[in-house]
Amino acid sequence: MFDAMTRRTVVRTMVSFPRIGAAAPEEIFAANSNESPILAGFRRWEAMMNSISLDISDRDLKRVYQDISEIAKAMLAKPATNTREFAAQFLVVCSGDAIEYRRAAQHLHAHAQSIVGMA
Repeated sequence: MFDAMTRRTVVRTMVSFPRIGAAAPEEIFAANSNESPILAGFRRWEAMMNSISLDISDRDLKRVYQDISEIAKAMLAKPATNTREFAAQFLVVCSGDAIEYRRAAQHLHAHAQSIVGMA
């Protein structure tokens, strides 16, 4: 696993790689078949975000960001059906101080308005 004493943090960047032989994230997340696709996607998204490292190669970083983007698109393709799903989508769209996916943020905002009866 990851030794916290060797962790170097820069804004939105972490050092973290799974051990050789560790179960792939998809295998871990697939174990909970009762979890919705949005929540399962969030867990994969979070794992990918946490895998970003200062020591990662440009090629690997590009692949990780591509995977993150695909996971986010799949998560945002369907409207949330409960508060947990909505929170997961919100965290993907608005990670930290930045809005990562502007169009999705607009849809999420409209969905939030409909939930509270504004629109």
